[in-house]
Amino acid sequence: MSKSLSKSGSTKSTFFGSPPKKQKFRSIKNAEKDEVELALEQAVFGDLDGFAEGLQELADSKFDSVDEDDDDDDEDNISEVSPVSDDDQDEEALTFQNLDNNDLFIVDGVSDQTSGVTVLENDTAKPVHKRERGPPPAWEDSDDERLSISLSSSDKLRKLRISEDDDVITGVEYTSRLRSQFQRIYPVPEWAKTSQNTKSADGNDGSDSDDYEAEDEEERLLATDPLEKILQHTATFTSKSKTTLLPASILDISRLKDANQQAPSHSAIQTLSFHPTLPLLLSAGYDRTLRIFNVDGKTNQLATSLHIRSSPVQTAQFHVDGRRAFLGGRRRYFYIWDLESGSVDKISRMYGHEQHQRSMERFKLSPCGRFIGLIGSGGWVNLLDATNGQWISGAKIEGGQVADFVWSQDGGSISLVNNSGEVWEWSTSERRFISRWADFGGVGITSVAASNNWIALGSQSGIVNVYDTNKRDDGQPKLFATLDQLVTSISGLNFSHDGQILGLSSRAKKDAFRFAHLPTGTVFKNWPTSGTPLGRVTSSAFSAGSEFFATGNEAGKIRLFKLNHYA
Repeated sequence: MSKSLSKSGSTKSTFFGSPPKKQKFRSIKNAEKDEVELALEQAVFGDLDGFAEGLQELADSKFDSVDEDDDDDDEDNISEVSPVSDDDQDEEALTFQNLDNNDLFIVDGVSDQTSGVTVLENDTAKPVHKRERGPPPAWEDSDDERLSISLSSSDKLRKLRISEDDDVITGVEYTSRLRSQFQRIYPVPEWAKTSQNTKSADGNDGSDSDDYEAEDEEERLLATDPLEKILQHTATFTSKSKTTLLPASILDISRLKDANQQAPSHSAIQTLSFHPTLPLLLSAGYDRTLRIFNVDGKTNQLATSLHIRSSPVQTAQFHVDGRRAFLGGRRRYFYIWDLESGSVDKISRMYGHEQHQRSMERFKLSPCGRFIGLIGSGGWVNLLDATNGQWISGAKIEGGQVADFVWSQDGGSISLVNNSGEVWEWSTSERRFISRWADFGGVGITSVAASNNWIALGSQSGIVNVYDTNKRDDGQPKLFATLDQLVTSISGLNFSHDGQILGLSSRAKKDAFRFAHLPTGTVFKNWPTSGTPLGRVTSSAFSAGSEFFATGNEAGKIRLFKLNHYA
């Protein structure tokens, strides 16, 4: 090897700045490498001859197409890697073409020691299992067709046998039987069957992956607003059975899961309202949040919610069209919530009648859907247009403040009551009072409700008088029944859709609630019981077909019950 530093030629380096001090260099003469050092370098770094031999040995071990005698001669003569000729490439390609696919690849087999599972040795015809319509599976195992499972090898596998002699099946058949067993144990719910039938009725039987991707995208978008998905269907969920007479004294009622168990309220439930056609329940209170639940009696999922920061909610009600909800609190304005678009409109002006409407917390929508009635001050009840919120007319009674009012079934008139027990009937078409009568012995009227030919008046003493409006004497309806089961002030009255049940409640006492049977004028004896957890009932409501009944209490719970007579 050449010397690394020359002794005769002095080496000088150029530096920027101050010149460095002179350094003395010694010339180093490398000694010749001995055999030990050369062997160590070859072992660590290798050499060209060893690399060539390794490549040739690797090629001979994998693609050996000559005899063993020729191999021995080649090992003695190998010194370098020779280039591959065109004839050799053609011969190698021909060799690969003659091989089977199984010889070209190595497949991990299944251990023969596995209990009940072996590899099929024979290449018999495999049954083709047609996959059910649906999105493509996320993963498929090609080895399932090559497996053989013995159903008699385990107690768990014996459950999959179709007959007693059934023993060895393929992996694909094993997967199919497992799926069938799972579907028997956990059947498809009714709502999923309805959804599948609806999709089949649409006539879309395509099985392309693009179609399923579009469906998944649509489901993902609808999942963000489940209320929109519910409102897309026009089917009604109310009972279509004919009205039958309700048995007296004994009420067939069942308690279900709380309606708001998925989203509890943080305040007392001030108002409840069922959707006119869909199984939706609207609840609100002083926590300033409206919640709509999809009532099914099992999970009662939260469909959507709306938070109003500026006002606590005292009254909320679905419109008769089912596409809007009205809500108001102790403010000079109320809101109209469009359930389809999600927009919220604020109604705040009455154009010259603000002095009689200082708060919009107490209102009721007419059954016809045209009017909104608001209890004002000074004996006034103002009527607004339910479409745009404009003031239409107003009615004023004498003798104090309006305690409560109720709409007639067709929305053609309203009945207003004052604290003195006087009832005023006002016509919306003629815009004048058409009748006036007094409650029998009633003092301090607090609430009123009406249905069909019944009208009920609740008082501060806990007495409820029920009148038959079809029978009158000098304009005075005939007193049908007097209910005196409660001893505290009546805070709520509710009729069922057919007028056979009257619910009366008082929030002044715990569990102060009763159901009355109007055809007989008696109270049901079997409900509520001492174990019914009603609490202090602050609101109550029947569903559109009276299948469900809900009560809200001061603890923020919504108790849900099923009336089996109407279900």
